Amino acid sequence: MDFKEQLFNLFNHQIVGGSVVLIKNGMFFQYNHGCRSLINNRPVEDDTIFRIASISKVIIGMTVMKLTEDGLLDLDEDIGNYLGFRVRNPKYPDVPITTRMLLMHTSSITNGLDNESVEIGYNGVNGKKFFVALEDLLLNTQSGYYTEKTYSPFCPGEKYIYSNFGFGIIACIIEKVTNTLFTDFVEQKILKPLKLDASFKADRIRKQDKISDTFLGFTTNRTANSFIEATYPDFPLGNNFRGPAGGLFISMPDLSKIMVALFNDGKYRDVQLLKKETVDYYLSMNFLPSRTYPDKGVLLQGHTGNAYGVTSLMYFCKAKKTGICFIANGGNYRPMPSGMNQIQEGIIDLLLQAL
Repeated sequence: MDFKEQLFNLFNHQIVGGSVVLIKNGMFFQYNHGCRSLINNRPVEDDTIFRIASISKVIIGMTVMKLTEDGLLDLDEDIGNYLGFRVRNPKYPDVPITTRMLLMHTSSITNGLDNESVEIGYNGVNGKKFFVALEDLLLNTQSGYYTEKTYSPFCPGEKYIYSNFGFGIIACIIEKVTNTLFTDFVEQKILKPLKLDASFKADRIRKQDKISDTFLGFTTNRTANSFIEATYPDFPLGNNFRGPAGGLFISMPDLSKIMVALFNDGKYRDVQLLKKETVDYYLSMNFLPSRTYPDKGVLLQGHTGNAYGVTSLMYFCKAKKTGICFIANGGNYRPMPSGMNQIQEGIIDLLLQAL
């Protein structure tokens, strides 16, 4: 059974639409399946653009490493020194919070309340287009947006708690350090050098007609137009914390170029995004979740994503310069013991076969 047939069997009657790109020793393979819109019966094509969910955090991490490479950011500096106001978990007022902790999800900063219908904390204001100051979420207890639930009971640096808000804060740090909007800086340093049709703002995508809808099961959840219309306005520098954690729009071929730069010492073709030593350090930090297969002598590194019905995955083996980028825009997913779903696990199995 060839690769295409295996993917068809994995996807058929399980997802609405999806795209897979496999890179192996410089060889490129792409497979597309299903529809990007059920309303207009539009198929997934090579250049279909998806909101990739939490794989976006990898691009944020690379941007942070670019700043450290240029001497503009110290991963272990108190983030308050960058943001311009003191940030502390009230339960541990003497323990600084650092960018490294935010990257590693150990900052003790959470997403706030689980109830997203209440406009308090990160979860409550994420997705809304009105202005909220970052300081009002993190420090100002008298603001209408502050909640003590923003901070966990654990000391900063002590415990892993996955935090989308943490990556929104990183975006604000990037803005304060560079005096540039986060979206603009990422485009300048990562996306445009590779000539990608990609952005954290859907209304900046050149081929907006190629943006995929998303689906819960096989029912339309978000249309491409809804993503474009919901694009956040540009707030004052240091306050654009909504969107970075999962909001990158990109095609799988374009995402694979970023992946290649990661397993190819920071370089894609003639574009050197990061120095080799910077990428080596980034990959050694264990920021990217890893999966080890001792029987195959294989270490995989990468990231997954799940949001609005999307499930996505980017994993690679640096030693073998082989990796895979995958996304499905909706479907029927079954959780697996690994924390992934059956589609993501099927993609990992196919990557292992390719190795």
